[in-house]
Formats: sequence, structure tokens, C-alpha cells
Amino acid sequence: MKKCVISLKIVSVLMTGNLTAVQVAAVPTAEKTIGAGIQDNGKCKISGRVTDPQGFPVAYAGVYLEGTLSGTTTDAEGLFELSVSWDGVAKLVIAFLGYQTYTLELPAGEMKELKITLHPEIRQIDQVVVTAGNYLLKTGSMLDGRNAVEIATTAGSEGDLYKSISLLPGTQVAGTDGKLLVRGGSGRESQTFIDGMHVLSPYTSSYGNVSSRGRYSPFIFEGINFSMGGHSPEYSQSLSSVLPLDTKDESPNSKIGVNLMNVSVGGGGTQAWEKGSLSADFTFTDLTFYNSVFHRYQKDIWKRPYREYALQKQLRFDVGKNAVLKTYATWSKTDFGYIQAEPLTGDTRLLDYGEENIYLNSTFRKRYDNGTAFFAGATFAGNRKKIKGGLTADDFLDAAEREIHLKVKTAHRFSNLYKLEAGAETYIQTYNFYYGAGEFFRRRLEGNITGVFFSNDFGLSRRLFLNISARGEYGSEERSFAFLPRTAVTWQLRGLTVSAVVGMYQQAADYDYRIYNDKLRMERNFQTLLGVYYYNDGRIYRIEAYDKRYGRLPVESGGTYTSKGTGHSRGIDLFFNDRTLIRGVEYIVGYSYNDSKRKYLDYPVNARPPFSMRHNASVTVKYDNWKLRSIVGLTTRYASGRPYNDPNSVGFMDGRTPHYMTVDASLTVLPSRKVILYFCASNIFNRKNIYGYNFSSLPDSRGIYRSSPVTVYQNQAFYAGIFITLGRNVAYEASHF
Repeated sequence: MKKCVISLKIVSVLMTGNLTAVQVAAVPTAEKTIGAGIQDNGKCKISGRVTDPQGFPVAYAGVYLEGTLSGTTTDAEGLFELSVSWDGVAKLVIAFLGYQTYTLELPAGEMKELKITLHPEIRQIDQVVVTAGNYLLKTGSMLDGRNAVEIATTAGSEGDLYKSISLLPGTQVAGTDGKLLVRGGSGRESQTFIDGMHVLSPYTSSYGNVSSRGRYSPFIFEGINFSMGGHSPEYSQSLSSVLPLDTKDESPNSKIGVNLMNVSVGGGGTQAWEKGSLSADFTFTDLTFYNSVFHRYQKDIWKRPYREYALQKQLRFDVGKNAVLKTYATWSKTDFGYIQAEPLTGDTRLLDYGEENIYLNSTFRKRYDNGTAFFAGATFAGNRKKIKGGLTADDFLDAAEREIHLKVKTAHRFSNLYKLEAGAETYIQTYNFYYGAGEFFRRRLEGNITGVFFSNDFGLSRRLFLNISARGEYGSEERSFAFLPRTAVTWQLRGLTVSAVVGMYQQAADYDYRIYNDKLRMERNFQTLLGVYYYNDGRIYRIEAYDKRYGRLPVESGGTYTSKGTGHSRGIDLFFNDRTLIRGVEYIVGYSYNDSKRKYLDYPVNARPPFSMRHNASVTVKYDNWKLRSIVGLTTRYASGRPYNDPNSVGFMDGRTPHYMTVDASLTVLPSRKVILYFCASNIFNRKNIYGYNFSSLPDSRGIYRSSPVTVYQNQAFYAGIFITLGRNVAYEASHF
């Protein structure tokens, strides 16, 4: 018998932004064209023709015998011929992109002149990653294609996860606190989850006009899925958006790294073993040097410059086949003190700020061979703030918030046409509030929020997908049960996707109002979203329209709060991303229009809230020059004026600040495979952006209420850092995890 020389060839690759399926076939080397009839001295020949249901030939389909290296591909007419050296029972497999895999088990001698029909495959519904309101920020994603390093090197992000996300259309320019504002919603309407578990306090300390940052580095996450609405019923207590972050399931390499910035120093690493790993990272931030160099004119106001100690760790265990147990924990402590000056009166006081934050979650994931997945998680989070001189020279505030979050869920795929997911969770919350300024005010709030949820995914055809889901939720404080249904439809054709979502969402009222009335009802939001997305040859086009109807918002009247507030937010978002026009250059253009009004708090009429801007636009350009081992970024952002209430006017909230504009730049240099240099500057033209106005409580002798502009504490920011990976791990990787 003559032996065949075997070579491997990839015959089909499914491209959906990521490489999700690769079919490898064994191809005998021969003088004739593949599929044209291979001559061999084997005992028998397997032959046939492969067509689709309409009778058209399927060319270059993979044809092979399972468990052997014998294989070929069909020719242009769908014909194949395969010589084998035995005539016993064999299993013939035929596979091709977009079609269901065909198998036939017969004696090899009987596989002659076969007529095989490949049927189109209904794509598994897990592969549908484009839905209205959703951005999947993950390496290779056809939506955004950005990983953690690209997020950190985007001009304007300052290496911060939330600032990078705020450049997407649908988000609005943050106020002085730096928090995410999504589609006409306030900062508290956006919630963060790590490994499926709620994060109580995702931002660093912020007070007055000092902008906060995200507590968590983007480098520790392998999946970042940002939803601006229409999110899964698994995620609770969010009216506008959720940001689920997934840490790595495994870290197989031991490594260590250090980083030095003009504002901080840190280091950490990972110790890996056969079935697990331990990672830890510590960062110390101190703005003493930064203030002395970049803001020397403000050195006299700081009695204790901003300092933060932050520690994070993660334990991972492989506890069986497709089973992972992870424990993630962070701790941080912040303090600072500065002289606070009243802009209208000139009075000064010492503001003393301290905060301690802890977050601990443990999660277990298991995927069974029958397609069932199981998840269980538990989280403890605590945050405590102590502030002296916050409003008056002798006042004192002590606010402590704690939360326990427990969740369990399971999912099972019954077929490519149907998947079911269901779960239950509970939030156990406590809040202690103490404020003293001559008189004392003390409140303690306790409550549970318990929910059950389910989600049904249907594959109605190759291109049409339907999701029907709902959440049931009981709040112990208001003692009521809510049913929150949601429906999503997605249609796909090649690079085009059309998606629509309709659903009801709710969120507990803010503690600032519940300390006066702990029976305030859950705030409601009914959302309707419609999006069209097109991906073609490195370009992404995206347009979304949305309508949000608010109910049960807190309303204040005579010092009493009720849940009678209403509102709406509607608008349209445009997004364009191109990586092909100029070699090495990527640019992103985003625009958002928002029309938002509310009647809540002490508003006498429906009015646009101060955190809502009608127009937002951004342009981001990034140039990669690998010959110079560098990445250059430039971002410009515009927003129309913010509304504010001017007591000198007869109207309400009819004032408008000047428009917002910044130009930011960044430079990343990779001098070696173990070193990253990073530089960024925000608002390089030093424009003074105004976020509103403070007015005196009483008019002057002319009957005019004097005003002063609200601006950020630092008009510009400059960051420079070096990240070094030690040991044998030499990849470009700032992550120590």
C-alpha cells in the first residue's frame, strides 16, 4: 500500500468579529487539484457531491473521516473523492461555514456517488452580541474592538475606564464629579458589576469640584460590556445603564510588575500554580509632588494633599472540569484637607475629608457537558465617609453604607433555537447617616431588595432572534412587589443588524431623600430603543434612537418628599468608527442629541435637569506607528450649554452655560517588550469650562442675586507614567493580574 503524505489546511473560518469557529481538514497532497479525484492504491474510494437545499454546489467544503487524517475538500462543482486504505465502517464528516455539519456512518465501501445536502445553520443565539444600547468592549469585537490597553491609551481617558466610556455616543459630558451620565440620566442611574456582582462604590473619593476616577483599573478585566439601556433582567437597580466587568478566569503565568507615575507609585504580580493563581496589587497615590509642579498657585490651599492607599487581590481556583472559583477583594483609604473659599462672600473654612472603602466578592461558575451553566456569588461592600467643614466651619458628617449581595443563576441551551436562563438574588442594605451643625440629625435605614429573573432566547431563523425576559422584585422598605417585563428583537444580514428593545426598569430612590422619607417608592423607567448597525471592511456605522419615560421620581414640597415625580428623556445617537482609510490611523466620530425634562425635587414645572445637555459630540483619532513603537492619540469633545436656574430670571432652569469644549492628547511609547511609557494631557488649550453658577441666597441693594461660575478644581490635568513588567513575561502588558 502506498502511504499518503498528509497536510493540514484550514478550510472554513467563521468571522463574526472574533474567530469563533475554525474547521480543520486533512488534505492529501496530490498532483491533481483538490477534489478532482485523487488516485491511490487504497482499498476503496469514497465519492459524492455536496449541494445546498436549492441544488447549488457547495465548493471547498471540508470532507474527512472522523478519527483519521484522511480528508479533502469539494471542488467548484461540489464533487469530492477520497481514497482510504480500508473498507470497514467509517464516519464521514462534511463541514462548511454557515451550514450544519453533516455526518454519515457506513462501511467505507458503500460510500460511493453520495448525494449530500448541507442545510443552513441557524446561528447559536450566544453569538448575537449586537443589541440596542449595548457596546461590547472586548478584543476583536466588531462593535468597538477596544481592549484594556487601547482604553487606557485613548486621549481624554487619562487611563481611566469611566472617562474612556464617556467618549461613546449616548453618554454626556460629566459634571464636576466625573461620573457617567447616560442618555439624560443622572450619575446614580449607572451601576457597575464585577463578575456579575454589584459594586457599591465604583468611583474614588470626590468632593466639591474635585473630579472622581474609577476605582478599578481596566487592565484587570478581560470583558467590558457597557449597556446604555435595555439591559438583561439579571442586573438590578439601574434606570439608565449597567457596566458589567469580568475578571480573568485564569492567569497561568507568574509575573511581577511595577509602575511609577507623577501622581502614584505601585506594584504587584501573580503567582500561578497548576490549578490556580494568586494576584495582588498595591498603589499609593499622593498629589503633593503633582500640585507643587503643575498647580503651584494652589499650594497654599492644601493642608493635606490628596492621598489614597489602595490594595486589590484575586484568588482563582480550577475546582474541576469547566469549574472556576474566584475571590476578588479591594480596599482603599483616602484623606485630604484644603481651604474651601466661598466665592461670593470670601469666607474660608478648612474642609477635612476621609473615606474608607472595601469590596469583596466570591463567585463560582460551572459549565456542564450537557450545555447547562451554573453560577453562584456573594459580595460584601462597605463605604464610610467622614467630612468636617463640608457646609459650615463647624459641621460634621458621618455616612456609612453597607451592602451584601447574594446571587444564584442557571442557564441551559436546549438547542440552537432555544436557551433559558433563570436566577434569584437579594440585596441586604444598611445606611447610617449622622450630621451635626449645632443641631444633630441621625438616621438609620435598613432594607432588602429580593428579585427573581428569567430570560428566554429564541432563534426564529438564521437571522432573526427574539428575547423575552422579566424580573420580579420585592422591596422591603416600600413593601411592594414589581413585575418588570422586557422584550428584544434582533435581525441580522451579513454586516447589517437591526435591534429593538422594550422594557421596564426600576431603582430605589437616593439615600439623600430616603433619610427624610424611608417609604419612597422605587423610581421607574420605561424604555424603548431602536438601533441599526452596519459593519463592513473595518468600518462601523451605528445609529440608535431611544425614548425613556420616568415615574415615581422624588418630589420635595415643604420639606416632605413623595414619589410623584415624572419625566422623559428621548434622543438619537450616531457612531462611526474607521480603521482602514489611512494606514495606522483609527478615528471615531460620535454625536448625541438628547431632549430631557423632569418634574422632581423642588421643580415647580417640567424642566431640563442640569446634568442633561442637548448636544454632545466627540472625535477621537489614534495613530499607531510600530516602527517608532508609539501610539499617538488626540480627542476633541463638544457639548452644548448646561441648564441652570437663575433667580434673576422670571423663568425656571432657563439659563444656559457657555458650551463645553476640550482638546486632549496622549502618547504611548513601547521602548522594549517589558516597558510602557505613557503621557497624556487634558484640555491642552486651557479652556475654562463652566458647569453652572452659584447664586447668593439674598439679593443685593439693587435686587440682583450675585453669581459665581462652577468650574472644576483643576482646569487641566497632566499624567506621565512608566509601567515595567519583570521576569520572563515580556508581553506588552501593564496588568499585573
